[in-house]
Amino acid sequence: MFVGDLLHSPVQILRPGCSSCFCLDPGQAARTRQRVLQRAAEERALVVPAHFGGAGAVEVREAAHGFSLHRWAA
Repeated sequence: MFVGDLLHSPVQILRPGCSSCFCLDPGQAARTRQRVLQRAAEERALVVPAHFGGAGAVEVREAAHGFSLHRWAA
């Protein structure tokens, strides 16, 4: 699942409510991140962000208080 500018840091997977200075509408951005990450976790889809350094994609899983990074894929 290519998420482009939806995620600027892996922290936003762990805490989808954290917006960056690039989020023009932080509330809407947080709701969209939550919805997209929920779908990615349910489908066990690889999330491909545009702005993370290192590995190219990450599998997101549901965790007790949100989401967790399960595994990185090259």
